[in-house]
Amino acid sequence: MSRVKAYFATRQGLLCDDCGKKIYIPCMRRSLFLLAVALLALVACKEESPKDLPKDVAVAPAEESVPENALLKAKPRSVIGTVDLQKGGKENWVGLRVGRTVIEEDRIRTALESETVLELSEGSVLTVAELSDVRLEASLADNAKRMVAVDIQTGKVHFDIQRRPGREFRFKTSNAVASIRGTAGFVGSVNGRTVASLKEGKVEVFNKAGVTKSVGKNQTLLVDTAGSAKVLELASSGTEALANAIDSIVKVADGGAAMNTALLERSINTFDQSYAVRQREFEKRLQFRATGIADTLFVPSVMLQARMTPGTIVMVWGQRDTVPESGIYQRTFTWADSAYGAKRFLVSCGDGSVELPCYMWVTEYAPMPAVGPAVDPVAEAASPAAPGDVAAEGKNLNLKVSVVGGRNERVHLDLPATEFSTNLKFNLAGITEGDLGQLKSLVVLRNGKPFKTFDANDLTSLAHEVPVSIERNKIADFEVVATLKNGKNFRAKKTYEVYCMVANHPGGKARNSIVPPDQEYERLKQSGGITHE
Repeated sequence: MSRVKAYFATRQGLLCDDCGKKIYIPCMRRSLFLLAVALLALVACKEESPKDLPKDVAVAPAEESVPENALLKAKPRSVIGTVDLQKGGKENWVGLRVGRTVIEEDRIRTALESETVLELSEGSVLTVAELSDVRLEASLADNAKRMVAVDIQTGKVHFDIQRRPGREFRFKTSNAVASIRGTAGFVGSVNGRTVASLKEGKVEVFNKAGVTKSVGKNQTLLVDTAGSAKVLELASSGTEALANAIDSIVKVADGGAAMNTALLERSINTFDQSYAVRQREFEKRLQFRATGIADTLFVPSVMLQARMTPGTIVMVWGQRDTVPESGIYQRTFTWADSAYGAKRFLVSCGDGSVELPCYMWVTEYAPMPAVGPAVDPVAEAASPAAPGDVAAEGKNLNLKVSVVGGRNERVHLDLPATEFSTNLKFNLAGITEGDLGQLKSLVVLRNGKPFKTFDANDLTSLAHEVPVSIERNKIADFEVVATLKNGKNFRAKKTYEVYCMVANHPGGKARNSIVPPDQEYERLKQSGGITHE
């Protein structure tokens, strides 16, 4: 638009109105001017329309509701390039977007230089690499064990799987199946051949004939079109560099037409020899000192922190970060409230061309012991109900109010956030939904004042959630009070302490070093930097 204005201004001796000066254009010239601008705008709009969009890809509609009984629920954390989604075997494709829930029977395909990172509730991560076509499957075995399968038609899927009781992952290709319980690496289908490559853990791979091969840390398995398998010991096993190298090797060999397993094996070993040399050189330069985390966590999040060589590329749970000049790596990870069990955080360190597993944090996420009922002594001393007044007297209920996550929750806030938002979750235990009619009221107090009051229509469930937000360096006290019709009440309390010493963070006041979160919290407390609301 500005070029058009400049052109007409030059031709007619006019001044540009973008400069804030008045333009005088005779009626006819002004009409021609506006017509030219309109035509150019139409051309620009046309040029900005999507190009080379496949005919079977439609504009993504509003997200459909997710079935409650879905066995697999994953959400794209990132989408790079062109990634398409086919819902439940339907013919049409739509563009996949961040945050859209993907479930079993859905299919994902990626174009050249495209990928998507899928995150599951317990923290497991699946990365669908470029030029891949995969279908997600899930089933129940004996109504208990949950089986998740990724059917790889073409391409590769990188994974970092958390071990979780009652769940098993399988990666299927045209000639093999890889059974995984908790490990990291990739599985791919390359010109009819299966590649299973691990940087950590163990995988059982079996072909169509039922022959099983075990693959462990730093090993890569090749299964040819006839089903024969060969295990290679590679320093590059499980890495993105090896996956890319295999693609390049196949392309060079006449687009894969002249590729055979022996030639592929020799080419991979040649690549790995060079990779191993560069990997050792990087390892000598790398400095890494991790800050420990608790053996047991009672909240579904943790902040990982380490001091390491600036410029190092760090990969944890599919999240890629470059260590700043301060030499401090720091990131917070979260998972579903109900995803109890072991949590491992495998750290891969690299320089852009090579990588190596450099550390692993391990912890256990466990439910907080239930908080018993706190009976109000004043309510206990209340006068008894009149005889025969069943509604007032109520049943002899053993009600308990339990807040999810424990009595106290200390939250370290990452910059640039200024407040912490979450859901205060609590359960009514010791009763059934049929007993809810005996409740007179259910109230959430914040710092002693009513914050959320549930009316009779809200009292249809034993589990409740209340959205709350706490500002940085503030302490908020919450109390859930359930009162029966007979006057007795039951309580449970929860305190959030949200803190962040800005001067202690790169980007805050440009400090060159930081202290661990627990020391940061103590300094704030001693200086009076964290206060009640």
